[in-house]
Amino acid sequence: MKITDHVYVVASGKLGFSFTHPLDCNVFLIDTGSGCIMIDSGVNLEPERIVNVIESHGFQPGDVKKLLLTHYHGDHAGGAAFFRNLSGCEVYAPAKEAEAIAAGDEDANSISLSKGGFYPSDYVFPKCPVTPLYEGESVTLGNVTMKGYVLPGHSLEDMVYHGKIDGKQCLFTGDGVFAAGQVLIQSLHDVSIYPYKIHMKKISELPIDALFPGHGVFCLENGGDHVKAAVAKFESGLIPSQLYYFV
Repeated sequence: MKITDHVYVVASGKLGFSFTHPLDCNVFLIDTGSGCIMIDSGVNLEPERIVNVIESHGFQPGDVKKLLLTHYHGDHAGGAAFFRNLSGCEVYAPAKEAEAIAAGDEDANSISLSKGGFYPSDYVFPKCPVTPLYEGESVTLGNVTMKGYVLPGHSLEDMVYHGKIDGKQCLFTGDGVFAAGQVLIQSLHDVSIYPYKIHMKKISELPIDALFPGHGVFCLENGGDHVKAAVAKFESGLIPSQLYYFV
């Protein structure tokens, strides 16, 4: 699905647009003029469906040069090893979660807890070498630079990516924040509420036109308003509305 001149959605499951595996997050592809940046990688169940979408837009898997992971949950990072092996792309992830992705640590990313529930009982999270990214570090390819900002809360250290594409200030948020200021707080060991509040406030101060979340709808104008809606709820002493998440 082409969104702007150079941004595409190449995967989306049942919490989005339902054209790849149901457990896939929204996976975005950015055409930089010198290859593509992929944001997240899907769950690694039927990943060839993502490849088919990529090719339907005139790209080849080898065009993916950089893969930026927002966090280490399986629906976002499970496909990283597949795409790295297929394309030879460099894979980046939030520093505090990078080791678990490289080790395929299913206890750290809570997959072991979720097997037979959210994930199939035989699901395996493949190990994938990654380059750790720290707060404020950037990844550049062609005419696009994406800068990472940590947003801990949904997991140990979610990271959102901000950059200018097609004249718009774009924010790719993974599961950090969704349209209408929704969040997804689960009963997992690495969830943290107060840091979520503090870092969400910092993220809301960025210039944001387009908001590209890891599930649900995206928006191309006034994206910052959705982040500010989450901030307002946090600052009232409450928790923002939950993304409706069915299994």
